[in-house]
Amino acid sequence: MQVSLDYGDKKVRLDIPDENLAQVMEPRQQGLRSDVMTVLERVVENPHGPHLNDIVKSKSVCVLVEDHTREEPHQALLDAVVPHLRHASHVQFIVTTGSHEVDHPGNHEIVRMAHRAASDAGLEKYSVMVHDCSSPDVVELGSTSRGTPVVVNAAAMGHDVYVVLADMKAHYFAGYSNALKDFLPGICAFRTIEANHAMALDPRSTFGRHPYHPDPTRRDNPLADDMREAMEIIAGRAHVFTLSVISSGNRLLWADAGRVAPVTAAGIEVLDETSSFTVTPTTRTVVSPGGYPQDKSLYHAQRALELTKNAVADGGEVLFLAECRDGVAPASALENFYQRLTAPLDDVVRSIKGEYHLYEHKAYKFAELLRRLRAVRMYTALDSETVGAVHLTKVDDPQDVVDEWIREDPGVRVLVFNKGNKLAVYAD
Repeated sequence: MQVSLDYGDKKVRLDIPDENLAQVMEPRQQGLRSDVMTVLERVVENPHGPHLNDIVKSKSVCVLVEDHTREEPHQALLDAVVPHLRHASHVQFIVTTGSHEVDHPGNHEIVRMAHRAASDAGLEKYSVMVHDCSSPDVVELGSTSRGTPVVVNAAAMGHDVYVVLADMKAHYFAGYSNALKDFLPGICAFRTIEANHAMALDPRSTFGRHPYHPDPTRRDNPLADDMREAMEIIAGRAHVFTLSVISSGNRLLWADAGRVAPVTAAGIEVLDETSSFTVTPTTRTVVSPGGYPQDKSLYHAQRALELTKNAVADGGEVLFLAECRDGVAPASALENFYQRLTAPLDDVVRSIKGEYHLYEHKAYKFAELLRRLRAVRMYTALDSETVGAVHLTKVDDPQDVVDEWIREDPGVRVLVFNKGNKLAVYAD
């Protein structure tokens, strides 16, 4: 059987005999809608709670727009909400980068999208900016109950209404990507993000768990709950309205709008139905994060390994398909993610037992996975030296790896994961 996997802007095709192919898993996409504006306009007109038109009249509004790393229909999301903001006193658009790159062509394009939406809607009093977590122009709002200092972009403060445009998917330590993440880390300072992300080392901070989960037994995620508390501190008495979607490129699987808690809970329920898999672990897996921007760098692509790691047995091997056209990591993450991972794996794990520094959780989790596997072989645009320095093995032809596996064990069963950054895989 020929299997097609996303890689950068292309497809990689692997021939795997039927008797060796255990299963191909990617988000279940039955019911994807291409009439995106029709769907978005319908849910905005029928929200959980008051209508957007009614809550923004003569009010200051802050619109939180996700950055270029999110594969979602940014323009359509903006076009669906901005016409309802005509009667606001002022609208502040912020691209919620968190600790991601600020000066990136993708973010510049999202800024242009916001200007287009505002112009088309006839907005007169508005401004657009990209969040920079290192900016000194911040407001300190105290701390969460877990001690996270809530330090926020000053431009995000003092608003009467927050409109949050959010794409939802599984997230390997925040449980699920959702509207909460557009507050923290989205518009927060570096030290706020660092304090919150230190909780990623807690085993309860993992995918499938979130304070808004419909199942009460799956709500214990300290990192995600810290995000919830930070949002409530930032918003204060302001109204928070979200337009949330589950998307695949420029098509929609689901959309809902209104108050954050019920919308997020509904999205989680859909994700658990469409993007979660329970498998019997095997010794050989193939993993693709899902192409660009999911595989823009090793830093971003690693999420797919975390979200599918339960599928590979101890001593197994992973064939990892990630282009990484933007390199190994953003400049801010090089030291505590990539460079730290160049040390012996046991040293990496031991070194993160002390004071936490942002991005170390990624090195720690990567090292833990690598310690229990025989190999992670990587098909990538990165050079061999760069890949080998962090205990991975570059391959020139992924088909050769599959063929080698079958020669070694003619009865081998291979699990294949495409769009791994949007999956949640559990072991049975």
